[in-house]
Amino acid sequence: YQRRVRGIQKLAEMVPNCKDEMGTKRTGGPTQTGMGQKSNCGVLQKTVNFIQELQIAHSQVVERLQEQNQVLVEMAKVRETLKRVEQENLLLRNQLQNHGIEPVAAQNPVSRPNQ
Repeated sequence: YQRRVRGIQKLAEMVPNCKDEMGTKRTGGPTQTGMGQKSNCGVLQKTVNFIQELQIAHSQVVERLQEQNQVLVEMAKVRETLKRVEQENLLLRNQLQNHGIEPVAAQNPVSRPNQ
């Protein structure tokens, strides 16, 4: 019995807004600090609710991480495409120069942050 009470008390300490479930109980004699059956149920219910909230929050975090990973993959693809297009552009500029045509500098060059 005492182990169960200590376990419930530990849950009440760990779960937010659960300490108010701990109170006093009467055992036929003087009032003792502890928890009654009703308090035990309240602590357990709040614990279940808290675990459910944590599971939902965990799922949301996992979902956001997956989205971020997808964005990173897409960014890597875009960087590769940009690199390929820049190389192709340089090649075409060189071909123009080889044929006596001076390429015009780009009006709005793409500005990129340092990678």
